[in-house]
Amino acid sequence: MLLALASLATFISVYLLVRYGQEPAMRFRERQELGYDRVLRRQLMMEIEPRSAFNMAMSGVVVAVVFSFLLTFNLFVAVVCGAIAYFMPTVVVRHLEFKRRKQLESQLIDGLTTISAGVKAGLTLVQSMEMLVDNQTGPIKQEFSQLLREYQMGRDLNQAMQSAANRIGSPLYRLTFTAIEMHRLRGGDTGESMDRLAEAVREIKKLEGKLDAITAQSRSQASMMAVMPFVFMFILYIIDPAGIQLLFTETIGRVLLLIAGALILGAFLWIRKIMAVDI
Repeated sequence: MLLALASLATFISVYLLVRYGQEPAMRFRERQELGYDRVLRRQLMMEIEPRSAFNMAMSGVVVAVVFSFLLTFNLFVAVVCGAIAYFMPTVVVRHLEFKRRKQLESQLIDGLTTISAGVKAGLTLVQSMEMLVDNQTGPIKQEFSQLLREYQMGRDLNQAMQSAANRIGSPLYRLTFTAIEMHRLRGGDTGESMDRLAEAVREIKKLEGKLDAITAQSRSQASMMAVMPFVFMFILYIIDPAGIQLLFTETIGRVLLLIAGALILGAFLWIRKIMAVDI
């Protein structure tokens, strides 16, 4: 009787999943692929198909769940490993995006100096950007190459700069392209404007460096606060393995672990948010 009820429940669950779960699953896949396309192809400019990235991420989740369950025969551990595998690609991609944006911001002053030198030498603004592409390396070369390609294909330079600002997502580049656009509308000495803009960006970078130095201790304390519970749990596991295993085998222990993890994550994100001062 119990076996028949279990079989019936399984059949109904599979039917409902196939009948009503296909459309939400398609929407979920489309959202994920749009996110991968925005970060990987538009921002990081990596030749990776969004669908391939999505398939690899989902395959990683399945592998993590199956292997963790086969090793531990614990459904809770399998679900936790699957959740970690699900969020890991997003964390890695965001980290790469953050590093690339920081590198772009660190190259901006040299880029503006190169444009200023080109303008003072008698080149146009577009020719000075081409000189930047020829003399610079790294992500700033990629971004200005894309900007110039859009311009050469017939797009207005202001629109190409606006597209680059949206693609990069950096306030410094948004400020830079807006200032260049306003200068093109109002006129004036382009070389002097580039020098003033480079000086303004340099002062902003100095302020950001001072803020980072001031908030460094609080940010390190937030990281220490997030790591120490796991260190204490490992120490307690060495002292009393059976007691710690109850947290993973008993229902109340799992609930306590989830509550503790949520509180730690919330506190960590809260401190990081407070310390993220925008200039």
